[in-house]
Amino acid sequence: MQTSAECYIAGDRPAPFLRLETRREQMALPYAMLLGLALSLDENTLELDFASHKVTVTGKRLYEIFCAISAGQSQALLARGAAEEFALGPASKAPFIQDIRIKPVEAAPP
Repeated sequence: MQTSAECYIAGDRPAPFLRLETRREQMALPYAMLLGLALSLDENTLELDFASHKVTVTGKRLYEIFCAISAGQSQALLARGAAEEFALGPASKAPFIQDIRIKPVEAAPP
């Protein structure tokens, strides 16, 4: 099921992978490697710590997405631009993902 101006896709069953899509790249990371998840108090920044990557999601009203990921039911996060945000309108209560940053985790020296 595609939801919320297509900024994320959620399903009824747990997903094996979380797909991340930006204008720069696409990647799918396994939920089995998700170590932690944190949402800022203003609900505008979501941090996902995987064993191999650190993912930072910025946007607005990200609580719904936080809940879907914590339940393992988000299949994809899709970054959208200013035009899509404008189309939602100022009164929208729907989540919106502005950017997704994916960085590999540096291996600790032996």
